[in-house]
Order: sequence, then C-alpha cells, then structure tokens
Amino acid sequence: MKDRFQFATVVLAWELLLCSLLIAGQPALQASAAPLRKQLDVSHRTVDARELPADQYARLKTLALSGARTLSSLRLRNPQVSGNGLDFAVNAALDEQRDYLIRSRSLEKRRSEIMLRREAPSFGGMLSATVFSTIPCSTPTITSVNGRAVGAIFTPRLSDNHFRIEGCGFGAKPGDVRLEAEGQVTSLESSTRTIALQLENADAWSDEQIDVQLDPRLSGIADFSVALVIQVADGRRTELPGCRFVAIRGEPTMLKRISASWVDLSATTTSFGPIRQLEYVSPASYGEEIPGNAASASAIVVRSDAALFAAGSDVFDFSMLNPGWVVESVAIQNYVATCPGDVTHAAQSGDWKTSFNAYGFTVAWASTSCVSFIPPMFRFSMSSSQYAVKVWATGPIGTEPVRSAYVQQRSETLLRRE
Repeated sequence: MKDRFQFATVVLAWELLLCSLLIAGQPALQASAAPLRKQLDVSHRTVDARELPADQYARLKTLALSGARTLSSLRLRNPQVSGNGLDFAVNAALDEQRDYLIRSRSLEKRRSEIMLRREAPSFGGMLSATVFSTIPCSTPTITSVNGRAVGAIFTPRLSDNHFRIEGCGFGAKPGDVRLEAEGQVTSLESSTRTIALQLENADAWSDEQIDVQLDPRLSGIADFSVALVIQVADGRRTELPGCRFVAIRGEPTMLKRISASWVDLSATTTSFGPIRQLEYVSPASYGEEIPGNAASASAIVVRSDAALFAAGSDVFDFSMLNPGWVVESVAIQNYVATCPGDVTHAAQSGDWKTSFNAYGFTVAWASTSCVSFIPPMFRFSMSSSQYAVKVWATGPIGTEPVRSAYVQQRSETLLRRE
C-alpha cells in the first residue's frame, strides 16, 4: 500500500511538472507559429482582396513604371557595316581598283627598264584598257577607270583617291575631267551636280592615259550616281556612264529622334483585347511613367496593362535615311517595373534580343508581370514592358542623317488606352 502511494505521488509530480513546462512554453510556441499564420493570412487576403480604385491604381502604376530597375545593354555594332562605314561591296570594289593601280604602276616600272612592248597587260580577269598602239582613235574614248569598264567608284578617301583613266584619243594637251550627276538627283542626294578632278602631276595627261584625283577636302556631298566626263583640248567630249561617287564617312552620330513612321510596333493584346497602354516617344523625354535615365535615348517604348500579355517584336526601318547613311550601332536598355506592396507572384514572358537586317534592326522584347497585396484589403496586378533605344548612324561627312521632311520639333507619341 505504501509503495502504491509513493508511485502515485511520483506520477502526479511528473504530471504537474509537465503541465508547468507546457504552460511556460506556450508563448514560445505561439511566437514560432506567428510567421506561418501571417504568411497564410497574406495569401488568404490576396485571394479575397478587392481591386484598387482607379485613381489609386493609376498612381501606383506610375510609380512602378517610373521607378523601374534598369538593365543596361552593350552597344551592338551592325555586322553589315564595315569599320570605315562603307558597304562591304563598295570596299571590295575599291580594293580591286587599288590592286589594279598598284600592279599597273609596277608593270610600268618594269617596262621602263626594258623596251616598250606594244601589248595590253591582263590583271586577274579585270579589263585592262591600255592599248599601246600607233593607230589613232577616230573619237576620244574612255575604256576603263582603274581597270573597271563598268561601275567605277570615285572617292576622296586618301588610300583610294587615285584614278587611272585609260582609253585613246585624249590628245597631247590637257583638257577637262569631271564627274556629272546621272538621272534625277535631288538636293538631298547631292549639293552639286558636277565635281572636278585634278591632274596628279604635269605629266599625268597623254593620248591614251590620264591620272587624276579628287579634292581630298570634299565635304557636304552625299553619295550619288555619276558619269565620268572628259572634254579634250579641241572641245570634243566623251564619257563613261555607270560610275558612282562615294563620300568619306564621318564619325557615328546618335540620332536624337526616330520618326514613328519608321517603327512597326507589335500588335500587343491581352485576353480582353488591346492593351491599355502602348506608347512610343521620340525623342525620349522625362515623364511620369518614364525612368529618368531614358531621357537621353533616341526613343522609348512603354507597354502596360492590368492583364497579362505575351512578348513580341518591334521592327525599326531606317531605309529613309539620307543617301549613304546607315545604322552603325544600337544599344537597347530595358527596365523591370518595381511592383508595390507585398509581391505574391512575379513572372517573365519571352527574352530580350536585338538583330540587324538590311534596313535597320528588330527588337524582340520580353514582358514582366506581378501580383501583390496592398494593405488593408486590395490587390495590385500589372504586366509591363519598357525599353529605351539609342541609335548611332554614319554617313557622308558634312551631311545630315535625316531628311528635313521627317524631322519634327515635338515628341512623336503613339498612345492607345481604354
């Protein structure tokens, strides 16, 4: 009996001790459960939350877009434009002309050391028009320039500013050599219809060959189609059509504005129809919904809506730049909107990519979306896509890249809202 009493006493003591420990530990248990309860409450409130009043939503959306996080990009060079700003085909033609002239001069040097041979040299398939013959021409005739019978290119660029005109009937006395515009040439394409060429030296004119060059200081003249014209001393005239004048390229310049008519914006829609905001601004300027560091860009594109929308592509076409001007490089800077409140969901659709084509480039843009809880009982949801574009163009030195007809003194804005 005594042993039973002692056992019951021990059990009761242990029970009392366990109860006291449980009571003492209750706040700690409550504290450890609090974060979980708060997380569940937030999720519950988000599900049951109401839509924000229109004015409050607009204010928060403006803050989200203007305070967007910046993702900078590298400046991408146009792979279709060479380092000197000229088309690769033009560079190839100039290389051929230069090589022909080098070989021709080398041959002259060798021939001066031996007896003059009355035969025409051939250089790798290029037409050699030098005819060492005593048979006179009935009329002055141009057969080639630097070995090219068709498509000769004239440029004042130092390394290529040497032109050997070959033919016959030019006479012994110097006459006049010039480039004249072919076809319909507007003032935008060339500031002059005639460009004079100068003899390289006092012995540069003969009956079968003339060596000339352009004024290396030529500026303010765009590329244009020309005919080489020679007027001999007795007044007779001959010409070689199908030539081209190519100006020296200046340093790349950033375009301050891009006409909205040059941009094909992707037709962005949600499941409910067109998105509420599709905005194109050029030149980019600071606005309520535009990040501050986008103000120096050539243009900015802003898209936003409360509903989800997928990624897309915008096409920039610069075929209307002045003759000789091309896009040299581009930099795209995109922005990720900062969603207000407690974010419960965030996602991205698509990827950012820039690709060049013959006339400009395409921007493949991504969209981001977020859903957040705004105390005490509201829900905020938004999809957005923002990017700024900087475009550098290069072209004939002393000319402007954009035709005056396309230059507007105000921002060009394309805006669509409900």
